[in-house]
Amino acid sequence: MAEEYLGIKDAAKYLKVSISTLRRWEKKGLITPMRTAGNRRRYTVRQLDDMLGLNTQKELGAVARRGLVIGYCRVSSSGQKADLERQAEVVANYCEKQGYQFRIIKDIGSGMNYKKKGLQELLRLVCEGGCSKIVVNYKDRLVRFGYELIETVCEEHNVDIEIINQTNDISYEEELTEDVLAIITVFSAKLYGKRSHRNEQIVAENRKLFSKDDKKETKDSN
Repeated sequence: MAEEYLGIKDAAKYLKVSISTLRRWEKKGLITPMRTAGNRRRYTVRQLDDMLGLNTQKELGAVARRGLVIGYCRVSSSGQKADLERQAEVVANYCEKQGYQFRIIKDIGSGMNYKKKGLQELLRLVCEGGCSKIVVNYKDRLVRFGYELIETVCEEHNVDIEIINQTNDISYEEELTEDVLAIITVFSAKLYGKRSHRNEQIVAENRKLFSKDDKKETKDSN
């Protein structure tokens, strides 16, 4: 019976891991693919089945595919605690319907603050192999900017990110305004000094500008 060979993409799908994880295992000497004349990787099904064996899984320290799922929920301020609870309920209901073994992490802070207690706990679980998947209601609940970096870290540790709603989260437009104003404030303070009159003027003018835009949008929608 002829041996079946798979390319790296199909091999990763067979093992249910990312391509980068498969390459990392190769660097560690855990699996060695054959190479074609064009230097492309080829894996035998027997090799891949060996990787799925219990002893190999322990050696890799891989997270069980049926392992813990983390539902991550975030709002920007303590005044939005009611929204946080509703968000947590949506995520919990989704995880229950999917049959996940899950835990909810609630966080309060700006989407641009990467030192939030909940986010740091989440990343620690990812890096230490403490979860197999992250579930968020909207993409920006994880982070406002730098999502791709978080995604790359998760891929390297064989953790999936599942987003319940792929549409834009209209209810958080006010949060986005505050985040943009925070960026302006930081850069203005660096240019003119935190306590300078020019810095205060720029921040006040931009806050007023955003306020006018919000009122205009509200008027146009009515």
